[in-house]
Amino acid sequence: MLKKLYSKLLRWAFARFYREFAWTYDLVAWIVSRGLWSGWIEAAVPTLQGEYVLELGSGTGYLQRALHRGGIPSIGLDASPYMLRLARRKIDLAGGTARLLHGYAQQLPFASGSFSDLVATFPAEYILDPATFAEAWRVLRPGGQIVLIDSAYFTRRDAYSAAVEAAYVVTQQVRAKDPRPGLLQAAGFEVVESWVDVGASRVQILRGIKNLEPRT
Repeated sequence: MLKKLYSKLLRWAFARFYREFAWTYDLVAWIVSRGLWSGWIEAAVPTLQGEYVLELGSGTGYLQRALHRGGIPSIGLDASPYMLRLARRKIDLAGGTARLLHGYAQQLPFASGSFSDLVATFPAEYILDPATFAEAWRVLRPGGQIVLIDSAYFTRRDAYSAAVEAAYVVTQQVRAKDPRPGLLQAAGFEVVESWVDVGASRVQILRGIKNLEPRT
């Protein structure tokens, strides 16, 4: 009973974090990543085919800013108007043109086969909804991919990294078993996992590739 109540309280707190308290997001991200947050996010860029990219949960605009700098056509989608407002400001300050849309990953407002890549970095719970991966399959072109970055760890072991890892455990951000590979496979994707070094850390890159054969 207490565990369920605690989980509900955490979900409520995270909902506030992505909405009314979105203005604290960049600071919190910097703290929990030891200043590596933008590097963790941008680790997705070299994996992209880059013809036309849709970012799910674009947050405060780190990846959208990087894609604009790289000349990669993209759209950022987020369910939080607060996050979209912050992202637009960040991209404007970087001299880019924000292409941002309010919407939900489970009901993407795009035609089938619209994108070469979908990407989600450190997404909220929507990424564990099978409808998200069904929609990803639908809007991707044959041979397209969904790229997920949702895990990183520090290679420098000290009190700071131990405290951050403890905070992840307390806030139930650590899962005993990662459900995402199974969800990708159930949606028809071929799963490819790799790790890259970013500063004194390693970042997991999970790719779901839409094979050229039609889904059965």
